[in-house]
Amino acid sequence: MKLLLADVFSKALVGVLRDYADIIKDAADKFTHAITLLNSMRVGEARVLFSEVIKLLDKSGELKTTIEEGVAATSLDPGFKEEVLVLVNMIDEIGDYIKESSRELTILPFLELPERVRKGLVELARVASQSISILTENFTSFIKGNYERVDEYFKEIIKLEEKADELELQNRGVLLDMSDLIKPYTLQLLIYNLNKSLETITDLCARTAGRVKLIIKAWLS
Repeated sequence: MKLLLADVFSKALVGVLRDYADIIKDAADKFTHAITLLNSMRVGEARVLFSEVIKLLDKSGELKTTIEEGVAATSLDPGFKEEVLVLVNMIDEIGDYIKESSRELTILPFLELPERVRKGLVELARVASQSISILTENFTSFIKGNYERVDEYFKEIIKLEEKADELELQNRGVLLDMSDLIKPYTLQLLIYNLNKSLETITDLCARTAGRVKLIIKAWLS
């Protein structure tokens, strides 16, 4: 018999978990749209969206607290409760990186950057956003008990992680090649940090999706 989160958590808590996943996905979608606007030289509109992303993720932080309190209040096995809380904290960490990337993109003079640098950052940001969107689908499937889909999503996220690793390395190479054109040095540092943050998002998505698989395996064994 398949065990569902709804079998062990209250309906209200399951609802909060779903809302949490929806907010993270909404933030990722807005982040992607903002990146597209940046690339279309619509900087003002992009900055408005980045601000909305940050507000959404602040709200997700409030829901995280509700989830932690709800899980702690259950009479479940302490080990299982800890696994769920670790999973939620991992997703929250991804949200922190999205917020940081949004802040960096808000202050970055994007249109003044060499085209190769802009193109690389945009491509990596899109891969990161796609990873987050798939991870939220993965998490929602976990909540619903659709465990077959969880495995499929995990494989997709791993492919995106590998692509992000390649893009991050390429972007570092481009930044090094064009360092003489990017002044001051603090701007180079900002680009480097943004590039690394975007790649880290995909790494965290892969680790989180792997954690979901391990929880399900332990749960069903």
